[in-house]
Amino acid sequence: MMHSKPILDRKRREEHLVITNATRRPIERTSSAVAVVMAAVCIAWVVVALIHPTSLTNDDIPTWMVVHIAQLVFAPIIALGILELLKGIEGPAATVARGAAVLWAAWFSAYDAVAGVATGILIGGDARAAGEYLFAHELTTGLGWVAPGIWLLTVILAGLALRASGAPMVPCVALFASALIFTHAGPPAAVGFVALAVALWSGLTMGDHAELVIQRRRS
Repeated sequence: MMHSKPILDRKRREEHLVITNATRRPIERTSSAVAVVMAAVCIAWVVVALIHPTSLTNDDIPTWMVVHIAQLVFAPIIALGILELLKGIEGPAATVARGAAVLWAAWFSAYDAVAGVATGILIGGDARAAGEYLFAHELTTGLGWVAPGIWLLTVILAGLALRASGAPMVPCVALFASALIFTHAGPPAAVGFVALAVALWSGLTMGDHAELVIQRRRS
């Protein structure tokens, strides 16, 4: 009985440290509707990644245009999902991940507008030479190389920030797996978007991370 008070005091100090150092995410959960929208956009992008043409013949033009216009809509929504996932989490990793998410959405949209929409319009309008020139231009190529790098930075830092805040392994590992999105199209990218759907759904509906850590320590 003599040691009960110090033990209780130590537990209180540990719980205070968890809340202070790990996260400041509000205890209330993110709206289920927001989580559903984010997961639905990821699943829709799975379909887009799988039907993305690997060449640009005249027959491919309609699908090509649908795919790249859809990506222009999806990219900022995904960035908002990452920001919502990191809401209330402090620290360098979370801060850089937020900035990288916004930068990725802007950079990817620029690349998609040029290499996707503009190229499709030119080739579909019987200006194939101009379209191919635009697609192969060094500026377009540069945009295409940088956007995947920003995405890798975003999800790696976001996953680390989530884990440091006390989040369970599922959203963190799923975020790391979503790095496959850097492949842009095809089955690998589709797997990446499935992983991102899991990360956003599980992460946005889990509630307060620090509270979860305290509950695990009490149990």
